[in-house]
Formats: sequence, structure tokens, C-alpha cells
Amino acid sequence: MKIAVFCFAMIFAFSAKVAAIDFTVTGASVTATYTEPSTNADATLLSDLSKTNIYYQLPGGTPVKGPDVAASRPQGGGAITTQVTVPVVAGQDVLVTFWATATDTGGNESARSAEVQRRIDRLAPAAPN
Repeated sequence: MKIAVFCFAMIFAFSAKVAAIDFTVTGASVTATYTEPSTNADATLLSDLSKTNIYYQLPGGTPVKGPDVAASRPQGGGAITTQVTVPVVAGQDVLVTFWATATDTGGNESARSAEVQRRIDRLAPAAPN
């Protein structure tokens, strides 16, 4: 019985969800919040994180690399909040896709984070009658 409880506890500990990346829209400015990785792709501890990178893509467009965010420390794990300005002009209402990657000091870039879509609404309503 103790072994079964221990196994369940270990499975739960390693499968618990990590806080997800999120993007909050205010006008054409987007606030990205996420946690830096603290491990490499092979699950070994990270010791050379250089930066994280924010990307966005407008419908039908190509991905755009936004700001690079310097690593909080080489081991990663820092809580990051950063701003991205997306070029959505007045009169547009678009669904934008966002994601982030991490890059180490050797220039190796990670796979994409989960993609998040947010609507940027710069389209005014019609005038009242």
C-alpha cells in the first residue's frame, strides 16, 4: 500500500501542470507573462540560459520576432513579464498568435511554447443612430 501511495505521489508530482504562458491585450500593446525554463530539452538542469524570445503572427503573415528578454539567471526559472507592441492599426480587429522560445549562450533555440491567440481590437463601433 505504501508503495502504491508513493508511486501515485511521484506521478502526480511530475505530471502537475506548469504555469502556462499568457498574453494580456491593452490596445495594440500586449503583456506577456511566463516562467523561464530551468531544464534543457533532455531534462538536465539548465546552466546557460541567455534569453527568451517573444514571437507573434498576424493572420496570413509570417512570424515576427519580438523582443529578446535577457535571462533572469543562467539557470532560468525566473518569472517574466514583458511588453510587445503589435502593429495593428486603427480600423482593424485581428486574432494574433503568440509564443515564446528560449535561447542558451551557445545560440541553441528551444521549440515553441504553447501558442496563445488573442484578439487585438482597434475597430471602432458604428456611430449611434
